Amino acid sequence: MKKINKENRDTIFDPAMRTFFILATIASIYYLVLWTAYYTFKLKLNFTSMSPLMWHAHEMLFGYTVAVIAGFLLTIERYWSGLVINKKSALVSLLVLWILARVFLSLTLVTDISYKIGAVFDCLFLIVLTFRVLYPVIKTRDREKTALTAHLAIIAASNVLFYLGVAGVLPNGQRWGIYSALYVVISIIILMGRRMIPIFIRNGLQFTFEPKNRRSIDILSVIFFLLFYFLEVFFANARLASMTAGVLAVIYSVRLYGWYSNQIWGKPMLWVLFVAYSWIVVGFALKFLSLYVAIPQMPALHSFVYGGIGMMTIGFMTRATLGHTGRNVFEPPAIVLWIFSILLLGSVVRVFFPIVDMGHYIVWIAAAQVLWILAFSIFAVVFLPMLWNPPLDNGMEVSHAHNRMRQEVARS
Repeated sequence: MKKINKENRDTIFDPAMRTFFILATIASIYYLVLWTAYYTFKLKLNFTSMSPLMWHAHEMLFGYTVAVIAGFLLTIERYWSGLVINKKSALVSLLVLWILARVFLSLTLVTDISYKIGAVFDCLFLIVLTFRVLYPVIKTRDREKTALTAHLAIIAASNVLFYLGVAGVLPNGQRWGIYSALYVVISIIILMGRRMIPIFIRNGLQFTFEPKNRRSIDILSVIFFLLFYFLEVFFANARLASMTAGVLAVIYSVRLYGWYSNQIWGKPMLWVLFVAYSWIVVGFALKFLSLYVAIPQMPALHSFVYGGIGMMTIGFMTRATLGHTGRNVFEPPAIVLWIFSILLLGSVVRVFFPIVDMGHYIVWIAAAQVLWILAFSIFAVVFLPMLWNPPLDNGMEVSHAHNRMRQEVARS
């Protein structure tokens, strides 16, 4: 037993998700508190290098969201490739680059320090991360997994575009960078959701339900998403992009229908992922409806980021944390229901309330901000100790959890 315990002993750096999820959670709360203080309570900050909205969007995407993606990809690679890459120095380097980028970009808000220092660390982080994720793909010659590496490479390139825009080199650089990264993140959610959510539903319902995926839907999804991506980001053709978004809303609705079972509503670990994916459908539907109804741009955008990215990332962080700390994914702490429900309520308030009543816009924004902060603060109190401390059992329980995780990811 001592040998098993020694072999399965986790540190704060193994798996990689532990440090990245801790940092991502702290960043999520920090950025929303800071944004609420500025936007709602008019705190004076030094937005000289970029607009407040661009700074907020950039840090939530390239700070919070990318940290979650990094932790997730660097953790599941061992189940996909079968390789256990014990290079702590590479992980520490990535963490240092991420932290330095966040620190120096935050300092620009209260000092006269140039954004360029943070920009260099930020771009280096994504470049190093891309090559680090590519390594096991090349090692195992697994061409199927190159898609995720390509997504990371595009996000890294989008970050460079963003900073070139900030520097004035590319007039549309900031817009290209933010929206390109946003829709590539959405694409990652669509790709990983298509692979993993049906398996999670099947296992979570104890094989009483078999979710369905259709090959035709997979093909149409790729074609129309690529069309939407270029029309929306680089050609800025609002009409054609909105029409394509309507097609995507139908495609993803059909996919969700194939995954749906009434039994998921009794299991927060399942419905949070299903609802998060549904928010992406809502986002595309709202973009389509904007052709015919006077709907502001922000509700569709926040359907993607607050509902889709927010709920999907917290759902995956919860699941991965439980699975990698020797806990039962199928019997999460009761507080999980409240965390997900609070974030769902915040999504509804942020997306739909401004459409119905623009007269109280600032009230709805403030309410959504508080609900996000509350949900992630509860998550931090409950789950960060799990990530920081050793697993419940360093031996057979963690080994069993890893085997279950390996089986789920391998099937994906």
